[in-house]
Amino acid sequence: MTTTRHHDTRTTRLRAAVTVAVATLITGCATDAKDDKAAPTSPSPNISPTSSADPQASEKAKILAAYDGFWSESVKAYEKGTDKETRLVDFAAGSALDETLTDLANMQEAGVAKKGSPGHRPETTALNLSAEQPKATVSDCLDLSSWHTTDRSTGNVRPYPSNQPLRYIAVAQVEQHAGRWMVVKITPNGDRTC
Repeated sequence: MTTTRHHDTRTTRLRAAVTVAVATLITGCATDAKDDKAAPTSPSPNISPTSSADPQASEKAKILAAYDGFWSESVKAYEKGTDKETRLVDFAAGSALDETLTDLANMQEAGVAKKGSPGHRPETTALNLSAEQPKATVSDCLDLSSWHTTDRSTGNVRPYPSNQPLRYIAVAQVEQHAGRWMVVKITPNGDRTC
């Protein structure tokens, strides 16, 4: 019982985004074609798309794609109980990878798996491209309500502890390794619900 409770606590610490639409970062401008003839001939500085575009949007999209890849592969591993036949190592390094592998070993020993997937609302909240090793921070509203721990032998769902928030903020540190963005650390903030 202690192993399972310890496992549930550790597992919940690592829950963040599985499926995220990176397209939300890349938005287009719409124009009203019927007003084209009435438009003034001198351009206004407020209309210029380059003045309002985020110069880091492309890099932020890559960061969120790596974060999404980390969760997509983590969910596969948690369901199978192993990282074999996943690409987890393509998206995770450092303590994020170590803790996920430890969780998988604990789950295997406890005879449990995860079913479903967590919900996410990640955003890149900090980015430093000029550092020797580029770094970013991703904040995510993690939703565990559709991701359950199940008993491998019976398939029965094991409920979360009553004091476990089902929606909370998780913060991920992402770093560039050999030109690739990788999740290196995830910190749950169970006291910060969302």
